[in-house]
Amino acid sequence: MLVPANRFEVLECAVAIDAVSENAQDTPPLRTGALDVLAQHVLGCACGKPFLSEQLYDEVRTAAPYAELSRVDFDDVVDFVATGGYALKTYERFARIKQDKNGCWRVTNPKVRQSYRLNVGTIVEEPMLKVRLVRSRAGGSGSTGAIARGGRLLGEIEEYFIEGLSAGDTFVFGGEVVRYEVLAEDQVYVSRANDSDPKVPSYMGGKFPLSTYLAERVRKLLADKRAWKGLPDQVREWLSLQAHFSRVPEARELVVETFPRGNKHYLVCYPFEGRLAHQTLGMLLTRRLERLRARPLGFVANEYALAIWGLGDASFMIRQGKLDLNALFDPDMLGDDLEAWLAESALMKRMFRTCALISGLIARRFTDEEKTRRQVLFSTDLIYDVLHKHQADHVLLRAARADAAAGLLDLRRLGDMLTRIKGRITHRELDRVSPLAVPVMLEIGREAVYGEASDELLAEAAEELVREATG
Repeated sequence: MLVPANRFEVLECAVAIDAVSENAQDTPPLRTGALDVLAQHVLGCACGKPFLSEQLYDEVRTAAPYAELSRVDFDDVVDFVATGGYALKTYERFARIKQDKNGCWRVTNPKVRQSYRLNVGTIVEEPMLKVRLVRSRAGGSGSTGAIARGGRLLGEIEEYFIEGLSAGDTFVFGGEVVRYEVLAEDQVYVSRANDSDPKVPSYMGGKFPLSTYLAERVRKLLADKRAWKGLPDQVREWLSLQAHFSRVPEARELVVETFPRGNKHYLVCYPFEGRLAHQTLGMLLTRRLERLRARPLGFVANEYALAIWGLGDASFMIRQGKLDLNALFDPDMLGDDLEAWLAESALMKRMFRTCALISGLIARRFTDEEKTRRQVLFSTDLIYDVLHKHQADHVLLRAARADAAAGLLDLRRLGDMLTRIKGRITHRELDRVSPLAVPVMLEIGREAVYGEASDELLAEAAEELVREATG
């Protein structure tokens, strides 16, 4: 049974049913084998019995994900397992295998084999952080003053969400709006805040995006008005209103709408490339808009659309030639802009931490105890800083970048989308929210409120947006 929660999901369900009737297969592209997983396999082979590099290399390449593995990358992985890499080779603890007189690689001592048995596996649990309520920093938001430790425990939240915040950002937690002050080890310190546009916590379990195949079929359905006849009356009316008030995107087109609402200005676009790609796009676009003095305040992304809001009037800037949408969405944003953002964010450190655990560089469990998150955090962050400074091409840094690009950032899909829309961007300047923008606008500030009023509040917000969209 398919139960769509909004009109966009009706489109997704419709094309999914059509695909099933055609016996079409939605197969994700094959991922290249990860180097951190290969490092775990290399160590596991040595724990079983000594091996020769040439033989193991040939064997590994028989696995489809590693069919294109270069000998250089394989040798770098073996060297990493043997020494930790150039920047870490002076530390004996990172030497886990060594060559004997016959050139075979074997474990350095029995403790390596024991540690491997305790830590083998590629599933790393998402770390949870304790959220504590404290007084705001002296001097208010943005101050660098000291903050009191301790505080009342409000609950726990995934590190995935917190790492995307900056000091002063607000979010909803435990039924109230709080301001993020600082992260210290495994404690998130927040203070009470009053903000009408707080962020809403997101979780790794909800990060799986709309597939490329279904997204393409949804775009084709939207572009084919004859196919609308098979849709429910409400959805047909919704699309017809969109065509009347704004524009329904063509299959290879990006429609960008700008409009005011309240005391803010909005820019909404419809890439149809899934939440992960849209979140990365939102991060990069807000950086560019900041440089253009458009004063962006935030963004929200769903599977189909991206909405950015701020104090700058994007419609006016486009009319005056101060904002060029073709330049704003140029694929070159995946170059320096991406590198600058990654350098400022905590994402790479977290990806490196996962790679360090999977590769066995850092052990999670010992014979008599499990390493605490604080110990893991200290160890991996320290190693990351050393490698980033002294060996930027270290195999684990390469693995972390590859995992981030394929997983959390979805750079392949984002790059394909930017190429697809190049020269095909259509702008619509509106005086109100469009029908197509309603679902993503409802994402702004949305938070589950447990009680009888929750559905009523959400329904009222939806009705207000629909009234605006339909006049």
